[in-house]
Amino acid sequence: MNTLLKHPEDRLNVARSFIAPIIFFTPVFTGLPAGYEFSTAIVIYFFIGDSNYILHLHIHNPFTRNKYLNRTIDLMLASVTGMTASNWKIQHLHGHHLGKDILFNGSKDWEVEKYSPLRALSYCFRSMWYTFWRPFVISLRNGLKNKKQPINYRWALTEHLLLFALIALLLVFNTKIFLTYILPLYALTFFITRYVDYLNHYGCDETSSNVYEHSNNCLNPSFNRFTHNFGYHTAHHLKPGAHWTQLPSLYEEVADKIPDHCKKDYSWSWVLIPYHFYLSQVGKM
Repeated sequence: MNTLLKHPEDRLNVARSFIAPIIFFTPVFTGLPAGYEFSTAIVIYFFIGDSNYILHLHIHNPFTRNKYLNRTIDLMLASVTGMTASNWKIQHLHGHHLGKDILFNGSKDWEVEKYSPLRALSYCFRSMWYTFWRPFVISLRNGLKNKKQPINYRWALTEHLLLFALIALLLVFNTKIFLTYILPLYALTFFITRYVDYLNHYGCDETSSNVYEHSNNCLNPSFNRFTHNFGYHTAHHLKPGAHWTQLPSLYEEVADKIPDHCKKDYSWSWVLIPYHFYLSQVGKM
């Protein structure tokens, strides 16, 4: 396995990519325990909820040296997040990281000027839809033209259509579970992705010539342990292709150049949103 993996540290990520669909889709066949539907869904999401972080890692640094195994991992993770790897590549890798994310977020100047509950929620709910449908439209347009740069858009279109086919199948096979369990968790994943993206950049000047002012950094150890060092966001933007294990040391190399207001000690976990709202009210966000 080590010869197949590009980084031995990703063994668990590969395993989780294949285990997550088994956990996530079990209620489609067994149902959720009567009277415990909500709590069971939360427990399941606790175990597989960071699948989108894993997918983010995978689009920056594919886990294996085998193209087809990598595509299988992409599909497994897409099935439990509702977000394809091609979506990530279009709107994040070749959008956000190149300073071209306005197409996928719309105009966000007012929302990211500073943190507030209203600004944060406005950004999340408004940009969720952009993030979902615009990568599909781009993959459709370029896929029909068989455009292969900067990604293979025909495969991107195929990936989207496979996800839509899965959604249609689930809707027909178990309508209740899809509408009350799968669809809400898909939506929650998109919301969390947008919310963390908001935390990454609120109060920052992404147009500044000083690249160290472009991103916030979450220095909370538990958050970084859970999200594979995603909080070291300046380091991630400076070297998007760096493996997640390298981000803490890369951050330390430039930490003294990053403005203090771009360094945050509190966790960015979405479950702490009420706490974030409180911090904003007392002027500590």
